[in-house]
Amino acid sequence: IADEPTTALDVTVQAQILHLMRELQRKTGAALLFITHDMGVIAEMCDAVVVMYAGRVVERRPVVNLFERPRHPYTRGLLGSMPRRGTAHKALLPTIEGTVPSLLKPPAGCRFAARCNHRLSLPGESRRRCEEIDPALESDGDGWVACHFPQGGDLP
Repeated sequence: IADEPTTALDVTVQAQILHLMRELQRKTGAALLFITHDMGVIAEMCDAVVVMYAGRVVERRPVVNLFERPRHPYTRGLLGSMPRRGTAHKALLPTIEGTVPSLLKPPAGCRFAARCNHRLSLPGESRRRCEEIDPALESDGDGWVACHFPQGGDLP
């Protein structure tokens, strides 16, 4: 288990650590569980990804599918906030507005509902469903997603 193994390391040391971990994994045949917010490390090191928000699994799928077709609004927000090639050097990155809910007293419905831009575009009855019912993690064909109204397609 590697919990944020490259946080606060410069890129040279980070590359050396990741190379060492890959070599140890190859030599021993061991599985490696990464816990990280670094989507670049995930893309480079992982075969499958589990995305969590406020203590709940919101999406699970093969790494390639996650980057090509994220379905949960939180996953889409995470990927959308990454710097992209061709973007102006000083351009502001998109953010996920709002704050993470309390884990001591979580909201009744989807824990991401208060921060979900997709929910705001839904009609009132659908919005209430997000606020009142915690969505189950369900298969969508190439992975699993916990959202009443999962999205598809490319990131904006």
